[in-house]
Amino acid sequence: MAPADDELVQSTLSGDAESFGCLYDRYAGIVRAIAFEKTGNVTDAQDLTQDVFLRAFEKLSSLRDTTRFGPWVIGIARLAGKQWRRTRARDRHRLVSEVGVSTLEINSSPALPDDLLHAAMIELDESERMALHLFYFDEQPAQQARLLMGLSLSGFYRVLERARARIKVRLCEYEETKP
Repeated sequence: MAPADDELVQSTLSGDAESFGCLYDRYAGIVRAIAFEKTGNVTDAQDLTQDVFLRAFEKLSSLRDTTRFGPWVIGIARLAGKQWRRTRARDRHRLVSEVGVSTLEINSSPALPDDLLHAAMIELDESERMALHLFYFDEQPAQQARLLMGLSLSGFYRVLERARARIKVRLCEYEETKP
């Protein structure tokens, strides 16, 4: 049986770096998913994921409740994603000013079939995206996923069902408009 998060945190704080590697393996998938949602590309998401875990390692001693490592690192990922977007917006504004362009063009073409699921997921609320990522992509059991999201089991299933319904509507809309 795999050690619990609090055991791994205590072991890491005692100097066992391999224990932090176990925590990384356990939560890297969901952190990478959050990072991808914020950055929109794999390379930046991987960089942001590494940054999140570096921050977590450096601040691990400040974690009060060691049983809540998962929600804590997810919170760091969300904050890091917001900071990344703010930095990019500032950099984009600076670049646009230097080039002399007043507005940025936004690609408004409909999603290609390969990108359809990603496009539909972007339209979901953050909690709905998180539920889908945890349950389907990261293959977390519902009990673990609901703990990470801070929901009751029935609350988690309601969020998951709402997300699936919204994805289904989006996919049906695409099928109706497909040539």
